Amino acid sequence: MIEQLLSITDKLIEINKDNENEYKKYLLIKKILTTKNSFLNMDVEYAYSILRDLQIPEDNLKSVYMQLI
Repeated sequence: MIEQLLSITDKLIEINKDNENEYKKYLLIKKILTTKNSFLNMDVEYAYSILRDLQIPEDNLKSVYMQLI
């Protein structure tokens, strides 16, 4: 699952190269995703926020989150 999220993040980084704020946000998300056990060490709300930023559909948030932890 992390690999899929990293792929999505890389695409969003590429798309947002000209939008500095979004570009930095996705670089930060990529750094978080590559940190070992990152989702185990964060609040559920924060994790959901990251997943929303990665455009995961609202009805899939819980299942994706559960796969990550």
